[in-house]
Amino acid sequence: MKNNSAKNRLSRSHLETLTSSQLIELADEYGIDIPDDLNRRFIIVELLEVAKEIDENLNYKETIKETDEAANIASELPEGYNETKIDILLRNPVSIFVYWDYSETLYKQLVSSKTPVHLQVCFFDDLETEKPEETFDIQINYSDREQYILIPGGKKYVRVDLVQDDASALNSVLAVSSRIAIPQGSHQFMSLQPGQDAKIKPILELSGLKTILKNHYNNYRESFN
Repeated sequence: MKNNSAKNRLSRSHLETLTSSQLIELADEYGIDIPDDLNRRFIIVELLEVAKEIDENLNYKETIKETDEAANIASELPEGYNETKIDILLRNPVSIFVYWDYSETLYKQLVSSKTPVHLQVCFFDDLETEKPEETFDIQINYSDREQYILIPGGKKYVRVDLVQDDASALNSVLAVSSRIAIPQGSHQFMSLQPGQDAKIKPILELSGLKTILKNHYNNYRESFN
């Protein structure tokens, strides 16, 4: 209420109704030093500047308040949603990002039984084929929830399954991701290998392809085809 009152007192419409002496008194109240011979219009301009500063300060405080409220809401979000699921995103033409989670019950069972879990990366020729043409496994820890995976060249569709290494289990596949298409490029692009002096178009370099190939080669020395 106090801020609204100050805003109203410093509105142009209200200031125009005041006498010069009243304007000087108001300016003095807000710490504005007014020379005796200053024109009333200049006094009004000075007071309007004060009104602007007050308004900007109020907006700043409101923004801080909203930011704090948003942060409080974010801090209250749960780490998981008690659901076993896995999904994948295409990061660029040669790598995918995989993320997954477990239900609380399943997670406790896996940890207590010390049953290993892994990701099974499956490749398909089309969207309808049920059996993958090729697969490979990636071992993961219980605490893992995400993984970047480099995919071989020339593949058309990919899916990632979350699997437990328990042959006696009724269903060893815990969750299955969606099946996504892998963009197909030129033969030169699909056959790129670390160490080769391949000419990559600037638009493709924006994806970070050169860095990905180099880092993966340096860290794992794996075949890309």
